[in-house]
Amino acid sequence: MAGCSYDRALDEDILAPVRVGFVEVEFTADEREEYNEHDRRAKLLRRRLIEDYGCPDAPFGEFMASVQQLERAGCAPGTVEATYYLTAFGRRRQLLAECRGKLQALALLAPVLAAAGRGLVFSETQTSAVWAANVLRGHGVQAMDFTSRLRGAERRDRLSAFKEGRVRVLTTARLLDEGVDIPQADVGVIMAASHSKRQMIQRMGRIIRPKTDRRAATFIILYVRGTAEDPANGAHADFREELTAIAQDIRCFGGNASPADLLAWYYEGRLI
Repeated sequence: MAGCSYDRALDEDILAPVRVGFVEVEFTADEREEYNEHDRRAKLLRRRLIEDYGCPDAPFGEFMASVQQLERAGCAPGTVEATYYLTAFGRRRQLLAECRGKLQALALLAPVLAAAGRGLVFSETQTSAVWAANVLRGHGVQAMDFTSRLRGAERRDRLSAFKEGRVRVLTTARLLDEGVDIPQADVGVIMAASHSKRQMIQRMGRIIRPKTDRRAATFIILYVRGTAEDPANGAHADFREELTAIAQDIRCFGGNASPADLLAWYYEGRLI
């Protein structure tokens, strides 16, 4: 999507212009303490799994596949370490997805999502997707969660409501990453970034389709400062480079950003 191929697609109205906003949030003191403990444990176990049990260092997907295979091996050497690593990794991921700061930031983004034609909010846990929909509804946005906890008929009803405009925002945990036909959305909020580059690019594709009024595709990425998802720490570099390489505007918002700041930036993209 980068370089000449994207420029040509933009000129031919195959893809929309892209804008990216990064919004920094903070853990509470309790969240930070728990995160640091699981992070320390996960890093220690990862090193042991690579050095002592032969798990590949990179890419991350192959490392995880190797760890999961080791965990299923029963009494093989390294099984205990693999199990402990996956537990620490999962808890760290859960803390990042469900922290209070991201829900507070999502509340600040409610005016942006209300102004958008349609919006998608991507998280990594079903709980955070449900909480996100609740927060947005509490701020006047017609939002529904769209997760695997729903029955088939419920999913079809919510997808139809989204297509018809009765629901303006869907909040989801992975269910929309592929295989579901949805209409164009012009704002995508990433509450918790996936470690899978393929998954993140699939999410990107949900937003980057051309808009009938030629407005920009807007991505807003929430991250907790000083964690594994902080861009300053090199988090998800491949995906960020893929996205920022084609972005016409990149804006970073600190913890003091207001709803007015975020809405003004969004409306700038409507003028492209």
